[in-house]
Order: sequence, then C-alpha cells, then structure tokens
Amino acid sequence: MIETTAARPHLWRHVVLATPDLERVSSELQAFLQIAPGVRHDMGDILGFRNEMMMVGTTMLEIVQPTKPDHRLHRWFAEHGGEGGYMLVFQTFDADAFRARAEAEKLRLTRDMLFRGQDMIQFDPARFGTHLETYRYSLPNGWWGDPVGRDYAKSAAASEIVAADIAVAAPPAEIAAQVGRLFEAKVRGTAVSFGDKTVRFASATAHQGLTGIDLRARTARLRGREATIGRMRWRLV
Repeated sequence: MIETTAARPHLWRHVVLATPDLERVSSELQAFLQIAPGVRHDMGDILGFRNEMMMVGTTMLEIVQPTKPDHRLHRWFAEHGGEGGYMLVFQTFDADAFRARAEAEKLRLTRDMLFRGQDMIQFDPARFGTHLETYRYSLPNGWWGDPVGRDYAKSAAASEIVAADIAVAAPPAEIAAQVGRLFEAKVRGTAVSFGDKTVRFASATAHQGLTGIDLRARTARLRGREATIGRMRWRLV
C-alpha cells in the first residue's frame, strides 16, 4: 500500500551554493551564521568538485567549488554572471508517483537515475529558475551529509533555514502552482509550503536563480540581520 503525501509529505532537505572560491564563501557564512567550519570532501578525481557541508537545524547547507577546468559549473558561472545559489534538494517517499506527476506536467527531467544508491530525479532549471532535485533516499533519515550519524556544528545565530527566494522567467504564480502540484504541497499565490519551510517565486529582473535564504534567528536581537554572500541574500528572521 502506497503511503499518502499527507502521511509523508515531501521535505526540503538541502541548499547548495556554487562558487569558484569555497574558502571565501565559507569564511563569510561562518561569520554570519556564527558557526564552526563544516565537513569538507575533495571529490575532484570522481566528481570534479570539492565541497563543504554545514547543517542549520534539520537542513544541510552545502558549498561546492569545481576543481576540474571542464566541470559544468564553470559553464553555469558564465551563464549566470558568477557564483550563486545553485540547487534546492527535496526528499520524496514515493519516487514512482513523483515521476508520474512530472510526466503529467510534461516536465523535462535532466536526470533520472540511481546515484550512490539513492533514487534521484532532477528538473530542467530553465523551467523552475534553479536546479530542483529530489531523492528517495535508501534510509528515510539518511540524506546527504549523514546528518543523523555525524555531529555537525550548530549555528549560534540561526536555528533553521525557513525560506528561499527563486527568480523565474515564467509567471511566478504559474511556477508556484506547478511546483505545488508536483510536490502535492500548499500554494499561496507565489509561495509553496513544505512544512515549516517556504519557497517563494518572483519575476527575474536579470538572471534566473536561487537568490535568497531566510533563517530563523535564535534571538530577537539577531532578527533583521542581513548579508550578501556568494551573490545571495541571507537574512535572519
């Protein structure tokens, strides 16, 4: 028997920022979030990039830097005018039903494969403004970065990532409605809810892309603090 989305709703698990300078972006995020360095992996020989994984609340925050000169991220930098928000990653508990909804929406999948044992589906960023990637993980709580088994540092400034802003070429309400149907999530105008997290769509003025992240401040004194890091707006709310 397939569990319903109401019983197991889709979860937003992960934010990815791409940059040619991981050291600088990591240092700036550490200062803003008041957090110790994350866990780094050098996967240049296998995947052509290195990364750093941090965790804010239940959400992974990943910085990626290409190390191979022909890596696709270099093309992405050229197309988007430099570094920036690259991807939001979600969790589904029924990959087959998710694929069926994507087919019904006539969406182009740029990837549909098993990746390191995980059932992975990725959409064309031209439609949704940024890369939206969805996994059915082999372990329900074992998403990337092993947040269950690894002891990540805690941010002294933020307790959770709660919202993202994405600039899109198509009408924002149209995109929000389609994302809502795809993820069986609640839609209000141009915003889609994933439990305690919200993805907001707005019209692109220049490049499409993931443009901003809101984080829940740990204290009232910190609310309203804002910084631009990696060509993204980071705000404590």
